[in-house]
Amino acid sequence: MKRLSTCLLAGLLALPQSLWAWSNHTLGSYIALQQLPAVAQAPEVEVEPLESFVSQQRAGLVQLLDEQEAYAREHFRQYPPRPDDLRLTEDGRDDLRQAFLMALRLNPEIKLATAVQPPPGGELPNHVALQPAEVLVFRNLSGWNQWRFVQLQAGEKIPAIDVLASAADEPDFGHDINLFSDNPGQAGQRYGFGTQPFGDPRYEFSSQAPFHMGFYHEDAIIFTGAPYLERNWPEWRAYQFYGLARFAFEKGHPYWGYRFLGWAMHYIQDMTQPYHSTPLPGETTTSMLWTAGKSIAGFDADKQAAIQRVADRHTGVERYQVDWLRETLRLGGQSPLLAAYADVSTDGTYPPYSTEYLREVVASESHAHAAAFDEAIGHWLENEKAPAGDFSAGNSPEPFRHDEALDEQILQLIRHFGAHSRNIAKAALQP
Repeated sequence: MKRLSTCLLAGLLALPQSLWAWSNHTLGSYIALQQLPAVAQAPEVEVEPLESFVSQQRAGLVQLLDEQEAYAREHFRQYPPRPDDLRLTEDGRDDLRQAFLMALRLNPEIKLATAVQPPPGGELPNHVALQPAEVLVFRNLSGWNQWRFVQLQAGEKIPAIDVLASAADEPDFGHDINLFSDNPGQAGQRYGFGTQPFGDPRYEFSSQAPFHMGFYHEDAIIFTGAPYLERNWPEWRAYQFYGLARFAFEKGHPYWGYRFLGWAMHYIQDMTQPYHSTPLPGETTTSMLWTAGKSIAGFDADKQAAIQRVADRHTGVERYQVDWLRETLRLGGQSPLLAAYADVSTDGTYPPYSTEYLREVVASESHAHAAAFDEAIGHWLENEKAPAGDFSAGNSPEPFRHDEALDEQILQLIRHFGAHSRNIAKAALQP
């Protein structure tokens, strides 16, 4: 089984450098949340520094984070307990911002810029634009050259939907980077997550993979042979931030309520992408075991082909979706893609949001679509007669060409993106 585990691990070493699910979360969130009156019609909220929120609510946050830690230890699969020295305390003269981030086991170097991404066509007069380097922690920022970040000032009023939709993109800004013991920096040495279970450590994006991908619905034999596939925690992150959002709303800090809610929403949205819920879409349990067995016997071609296929298709479909969205926004008017984000017809068919929602509803639904989604991507790539190439945040060198079968798959999944975004928002905002 150890050799099988090693072989299956190789299939995840070619994860795309970006790992973005559905490209920029903010754009889709604006469209989806405009259909929810509780957000679209909410009063403007006052921008508040994190230090102000934590200092005012320190005692309550200590209790909340202790309760969350106890729950996580009991309920989340392969959860590594938080080291006791990271616990947030009620006293002490420590750096509150740093102490809070480390108690959450987030990258302590994240910028947490007080900024929003304005909606398409939206402007915020008399506001300063920020460069990507002022918002994100990464060295390679080419993927964000097209995004607009506008700085806010403490005390100013801002529409709630701007805060929430912008925050839905933030966990891709570095929240979960370099948290493992074999990653650069000091955080991974203290956080207790152990070594990075999958992804290629050569790429700075890949260390966030175990927090943004969750493989909950594979056959048991796969987990027996590759137990590291159980070491992923998007449901824990959603639980953490959803709880913080509810707490902030209840204590009268709506700015941080919406911002934490956006963070929780991000992990839900990630899991609507089948390449985040399924390690090798298009492969059955039997084919995965057969490929692994052949590799062990010295016949490596099928394994290498599977690795390349998954990498190309994951990267390619992210490029396809964002190219489609950018084309839609550029041309204006009605679009099936915009309609899919805004489609509320299935919102009520899902169970109420709960701690198990990400795993049992979102990931299960996404996993069920994986094979058909992968097949449609393969059909598109074959017709395109060109490799997927690197995800370019919409800067495709070729004119965008639609593939009918892939369009239909994406529209189904984007409907899920919108419905689940609204459902978690409704749950967090109800009294």
